[in-house]
Amino acid sequence: MKVAKIVLTVITILFAGLGLFKVISFNISNPIMMFSLGTLLILKSIEYRRDKDKGGFFLMLLTALFIYGITIYNTLIA
Repeated sequence: MKVAKIVLTVITILFAGLGLFKVISFNISNPIMMFSLGTLLILKSIEYRRDKDKGGFFLMLLTALFIYGITIYNTLIA
């Protein structure tokens, strides 16, 4: 799980930088960045659940679902 978190963090930072410096279009880099951030939050919520921290689990899960919802809205509807 630690390797997956590192890979997702690198992907998030990489696509944020690529979109910020206009290397690739922000319309392409933003959904990839947000999807990897949401997945990173899902992994963090799984860790909270293993540690039996229900508050942290639900907070991270709701945040990840919110990010997924915003990403889907921006990609498909807007």
